[in-house]
Amino acid sequence: MKLLTAALTLLIPVNAFALTPSQLKELILKRSLRLKVQKEQVKAQEFKEKATFRSYFPKVSLSASFSEFYPDLFNNWNQNHAYGVSITAEPLNLQRNVELSIDREKVKELRYAVDSTFLDVYSEALSYLYRLKVLEREIELRKEQLESSEKILSVAKEKFKKGLVMITDVLKARSEVEKRRALLSQAENDYRKTFNSLNALLDFSLKDGEKPEVNLIKERLPLNPRELVKRALFLRPEVKEAKQQVEIAKRSVQLVKRNLSPRLSVNISAQRTGTDFPGDKNYSAGFTLSFPVFDSGLTKFQTLQQVSQLKQAQLNLKETENSVKLQVLNALSDVKYSYSQLNSSESSLKYAQKAYERALNEYRLGVSDIVALLQAFDFYCQSQTDYLQSLLNYNLSIVSLKKATGELLGGEN
Repeated sequence: MKLLTAALTLLIPVNAFALTPSQLKELILKRSLRLKVQKEQVKAQEFKEKATFRSYFPKVSLSASFSEFYPDLFNNWNQNHAYGVSITAEPLNLQRNVELSIDREKVKELRYAVDSTFLDVYSEALSYLYRLKVLEREIELRKEQLESSEKILSVAKEKFKKGLVMITDVLKARSEVEKRRALLSQAENDYRKTFNSLNALLDFSLKDGEKPEVNLIKERLPLNPRELVKRALFLRPEVKEAKQQVEIAKRSVQLVKRNLSPRLSVNISAQRTGTDFPGDKNYSAGFTLSFPVFDSGLTKFQTLQQVSQLKQAQLNLKETENSVKLQVLNALSDVKYSYSQLNSSESSLKYAQKAYERALNEYRLGVSDIVALLQAFDFYCQSQTDYLQSLLNYNLSIVSLKKATGELLGGEN
């Protein structure tokens, strides 16, 4: 019977409305307005690339004209009409080849920009998810603290009835109860506001009652700075985007140099003209080969301008790599610091709990006053809050580190 109960427990979900990091990722990909804007920019660039490619194909034109004229004063009106079809193509255009390659590189650049936006939105959403989880625990903690303060009040009332303490003990204990009730209300308000902020990122697609389902990490993580920096330079979309900008700048130099490249155009047409329908047939075909050789130095200086922009793109790439490296090292430092703070707050919490339990027992025995008890209780409650905040800071620092290395692109928290 116990085995059956355990099996059924495993089959029943803990929370039917639980929001996990993987589900959060899916919602961002579907509902984030920031991502939708960037994806539309990618589509626009893809259409531009297709338009450039279509310019290789021939163009077909239809023409028709009709005129009625009066040759002289004594003759009748005459008509003249013309209609035909012409096909033009430019099979050789070296500059257009470079334009097509630039369009394709810009599509890649914009896709990396989408990844960069996703990294920002997902890390922000994860931070809200972790805050919700900690606030959920804080609300439970505030309820426990409220119950403890009510217990202190009941002890003070009992001692007052027996004449062991003055009415001030009861008043101080009741004031502590109201304080804990207000702090509970504040925590619930913070939870609602944080949930609203997360929901806004997801275009308000979350339903009321959805709860965060995320594991809060307490253990120390093995971290290798050199490996983390190497991973970040490989994964971060900002670095890839900067590399694409260098590639686009290189091809822009080629594009300007192709100003003096040859072009070949072909034209074929068939036409009928005359005063009587359908008119006389007229066919023509020809090609034009143009090869500019001198433009008074225009191409030279335009090329120098593009070379300067190429150097700017290369410097921007180096600056981006240094920025990513700095982000990783700072995030790594934050992880180490927040872990030490977590350990310190955990030790302080254990001490505060023992101090409170001892003060409560001493107050019951009559060897301590209400002031010492409330001070110990307040210190214990603050230690609990500090521990939760340290736990949140540690997990947020891990999220920041994974954002800095680009690991969040895989969708894991």
